[in-house]
Amino acid sequence: MFKAIKASVETSPLRHPAFLRLWLGLTISYLGDQFTTIALLWFVLQLTGSGTAIGLVILCFQLPGIVTGPLLGTLLDRLQPRFVMGIDNIARALLIGTIPTLYLLHHLQLWHIYVLALLAGSLSPATGAGARVILPQFVREQELERANALSSSSIQFSTLIGPMLAGIMVANTGGPWALFVDAVSFLLMGLLVLSLPSVPRLSPTVPEIATKNWLGFGVLFQTKEVLILTLLSLVFFFSYGPLEAALPIYSDKILHAGASGYGLLWSGFGVGALLGILPTSFIAARFRPGLTQPFIAILWGLFLCPLLITQNLPAACLFLALGAFAWAPYTPIETSILQRLIPAHLRGQVFGARLAIITASAPLGSVVGGFLLGYFPSPIIIGISGLACILAGIAGLLSPTLRNLRRNGATDMKETATSTSFTISDT
Repeated sequence: MFKAIKASVETSPLRHPAFLRLWLGLTISYLGDQFTTIALLWFVLQLTGSGTAIGLVILCFQLPGIVTGPLLGTLLDRLQPRFVMGIDNIARALLIGTIPTLYLLHHLQLWHIYVLALLAGSLSPATGAGARVILPQFVREQELERANALSSSSIQFSTLIGPMLAGIMVANTGGPWALFVDAVSFLLMGLLVLSLPSVPRLSPTVPEIATKNWLGFGVLFQTKEVLILTLLSLVFFFSYGPLEAALPIYSDKILHAGASGYGLLWSGFGVGALLGILPTSFIAARFRPGLTQPFIAILWGLFLCPLLITQNLPAACLFLALGAFAWAPYTPIETSILQRLIPAHLRGQVFGARLAIITASAPLGSVVGGFLLGYFPSPIIIGISGLACILAGIAGLLSPTLRNLRRNGATDMKETATSTSFTISDT
């Protein structure tokens, strides 16, 4: 047993000092984000008593990245990613820290929160895309899946324990002090990424197709494999969206579990997602990503469908945990294959462009789900969400390009030779 543990440690991407610093920074930053999510929304609710105000704050954090993602991605390709990410995190530390500072000085107004949230949301793609750009430089190619899985585990871990810790702190010290925790986490993340080594940057002279990539959208649309993976994720996350709108009503009206039951449902999801990260490398090594990604969407949808008839809280938690377990490898595997497909000097732009496209998909799906809740009960909406995910997976399986995509980013299909030759020639 001890030999197995020692072998696991010796082969872990965490043995690379640069990746370890990146992983620690992401873990600290994601955990701090949970404090802002809980503390700021609760603070705005106490300040205004308005659900609309809360929704506007969420939009201010999420929507700007749709515009700034491709622009920041271009900077990641032109400059040192650690520099761009460092400036992003230090700037967000100042922005988030300004909210409680203004409050303690008795100068805080609601419009201040909106403006600061917009600015923070505008900067966030620098780290979201930057981590994907810089990670392949710190680990070996065969370690990509494990490294991306570890990065995803940072999100799952923070989602699992962050809200609880933030709730305790907000209850005991108040929202403004909890926001200082997130500001400090951004500062620590900024210092850690600035300590990372520089990575090679190619000269501006690139192939003709790369010079006409339109902030990453050209490569995204002209590389068939990247486009199909993006479309699958777009439909998958949009189809997931209605679940977020329906779940609190499902907990209250169907399970009769109230807010505590709602929290337990997401806790079950968090546990399943955290455990689901563990087999990522095993799955990636033994199955083609063009098959795993559609099957994950199908499995997630299949585990949602029983909630149509489930009226028991433990059973509902179990199905959500199983669905999250099946879903967890999706993003690490997808990120790894994209890192292999996209030329190193264009990763920032393409990941920035994908971020702009996909960021709005889940919130838009939630809006659609909220609209449908006016006409259908919550179990039906959850069932529709599950069925849509199943259909998205089936559509992915029907794509020859996706179905034949291999782990190294190549395909078996002759008709994809044009897009694949561009990818291989630049890597």
